[in-house]
Amino acid sequence: MEKEYNISINITPKAFEGLARQGMLCHQGICELCDDALAAALPGEKARVCVALAPDSDKNYLNIAVADWGCGMELAALTNALQLGSAPLSNDRLNEHGYGLNNALACLSGGTGDWCIYTRSQPGPYFKVSGPFDLNMTVKMTESIDLPEGLNLQWPDPSTVIHVRVPMAIARTLQRQGNRKLSDLVTLRMWLIEHLGVAYRGYLELDPVTLEPSAKIAVTVSQSSLLVPPIPVPMMMGRTEKLEVELGGQVVPVTYVHGTLDKSKQEHLVQGSKARFYYQCSQPTQGIDIRLGKRVIATAQLGEVWHREDGSPLCRHNSYNDFVGELILPELPRGVLATLNNKTGIDRNDPDWDVVFEALADFPPQKNAAALSEDELKKKWMKILKAANPEDDVTSEISVWPTGTRVDVVDKGANGKCDIYELKTRKAEPQDLYQLRMYWDGLVLEGIQPTRGILLTAKYNDAIREMAEQMNSLPTPNLPDGTPSEPYRFLLATHQEKELSV
Repeated sequence: MEKEYNISINITPKAFEGLARQGMLCHQGICELCDDALAAALPGEKARVCVALAPDSDKNYLNIAVADWGCGMELAALTNALQLGSAPLSNDRLNEHGYGLNNALACLSGGTGDWCIYTRSQPGPYFKVSGPFDLNMTVKMTESIDLPEGLNLQWPDPSTVIHVRVPMAIARTLQRQGNRKLSDLVTLRMWLIEHLGVAYRGYLELDPVTLEPSAKIAVTVSQSSLLVPPIPVPMMMGRTEKLEVELGGQVVPVTYVHGTLDKSKQEHLVQGSKARFYYQCSQPTQGIDIRLGKRVIATAQLGEVWHREDGSPLCRHNSYNDFVGELILPELPRGVLATLNNKTGIDRNDPDWDVVFEALADFPPQKNAAALSEDELKKKWMKILKAANPEDDVTSEISVWPTGTRVDVVDKGANGKCDIYELKTRKAEPQDLYQLRMYWDGLVLEGIQPTRGILLTAKYNDAIREMAEQMNSLPTPNLPDGTPSEPYRFLLATHQEKELSV
């Protein structure tokens, strides 16, 4: 006969339903469970976490399990974890507000749904407790884990498994609002991987000392498994500020990296595919990430950090769409730089955040960062050209056509050399080549014969290369005296090829 233990819970079913109405999204609930899983890692061992997805017999539901291979829980620890507002038994910052189990289970189950926890702290039987929540709950001892069909874990013999039957309406909050009709698990997995790759990039990146990640996180759908990659801020023209602030009576080093959204990186950020939730060059996603230790605790922070002269928060505006960055803080004791109870953002009632953000006041976000970045790119390229050929006349001041359109960069040198450049911080697009042709034709009509037209860009594809070759065979305008001008000579080059760092 299975052993059973009755435990008392300090939260009523009605209060538990109230937790479910606090507005947490599906990925935020899953991250609460992953925080516990990472905090449970055994000393000296790499954390392993698996998030498994499987369909339910009712198409309106989805089964999700989060498993870890850490220290597990004894009966006392399990009882403590299920209490509302209980202090965790470890000092890990990931358990800042307790274990977060109540928040996560309420969020994912909808408040009244089914869930189940299996856990053990040593080889042998598991403690098992099943929801919904009640004031008195039964913990059973069981020799094996019985999960719904299709929920497959990446590795055998886990220490803790938490299974939740999630209403599909909640599961779809993994996606942005315009996409919330999708329900196939492969698509949902890609959204989830993006969330996990951003939140836990510090754990998934290679440690500079060990040259290994601190954790592995796998997401399974049936027998298919994908490891979550670290997802960095897709940034170019980045600048790093090394600052120091006083927090909790000690001087804390702070690193602030800021720059311009790199759209070419953004398109391949998640398993080779484009990011779809974060870094969208939009008002909701503009701003910086905040990383505390190895955990990203907030994204898209703008008015939360910077204020206008009258003290009001800086308003979101399309002119900030290209602004991205990351504020990196070291691991700090619990109670310093607090987050909200459900870790969906920072707690602005904590005065420590004011100290940090005051240090960032000298580095306000740039408006129209992409345009500024292209100006900086031009300056860097002109400097490189001038260093290579000091006798050349390198300028960005030449205009063509009656509209006064400026050529990005012109390099005039000996033997009639007149190379013209179109520079882009992003990947090449068809209109960029036509911009070069407009420069070329405008110069010819003024009696200046270009020698080469070079599109210098982050990257280009085969279609752009073929387009450039076809344009080279097109007829050119005559010079002002009626004589034919030289054929087009359009070329493509990347920043990497020209050692032009951005």
